[in-house]
Amino acid sequence: MLAVGQVLFRSKDPEMRHLVPIPKEWAAYLKRQRETGLGYQVISVNLKDGRRFDQVVASEGCVIQVRGYSEVPFQEDEVESVQMNNRPWNFRVADSAAPIEGENQNGKRI
Repeated sequence: MLAVGQVLFRSKDPEMRHLVPIPKEWAAYLKRQRETGLGYQVISVNLKDGRRFDQVVASEGCVIQVRGYSEVPFQEDEVESVQMNNRPWNFRVADSAAPIEGENQNGKRI
C-alpha cells in the first residue's frame, strides 16, 4: 500500500510534467474525498502568498497539472490549503489548459 504523498509510478512520456507533492496533511484530506474522475481529483489550491488556483489536477498525493500553465507554478512548501471543487475540466485536451475566462495567469480573478 502506498503512503500518503508517495508516487505510484513515473512516466517515461516526455510530455509528462514534473509532479509537485501535496503537503501530507492536505494529501490525507484529499484521500478521504471522492474522485473527480478515475484516479484524479480537480481541486483548488491556496498559496501562502495569497495566490489561488481553482483548477488543479491532483493524483496519488501530487499536483500533476494546473490550468493555464505548462508546469506547476508553485512548490509544496508554498501550499497553505487545498479544497475539493470538482470543477469540470478535460485536462487531457491541450486546448483546455488555457486560462479560464475571468482569471489571469496567476490564478487571480479579473
